Amino acid sequence: MDIPYVTRSKFLDVCEATIRSGRANLDAGSSLQIDVGEGGYVGRTLVQIRPIDPVNFGTDWERDDPTRFPARIKAAATALQRCNCAGSFEISHSDGRIEIRRV
Repeated sequence: MDIPYVTRSKFLDVCEATIRSGRANLDAGSSLQIDVGEGGYVGRTLVQIRPIDPVNFGTDWERDDPTRFPARIKAAATALQRCNCAGSFEISHSDGRIEIRRV
């Protein structure tokens, strides 16, 4: 399923800053952890950031309604795209913490 990138999110700035500062570690295979505060859906999904598609990212998420896609994971995917990261990533959220790793 394709999900559109966000245009606004209170999680976007912190995700983008963390990815920019930890980009070398992410590219080397380490995971990044981002504290975004309590709340939100617990989940884990694979996303594909495609440089040829500036509007949507791919995901293995299997729900019928793309508007229900977790906001924190969507913000992390958008931040990856804004930081010119491309490829497949696993993004998870639990207990106010996002974790991103390249797969």
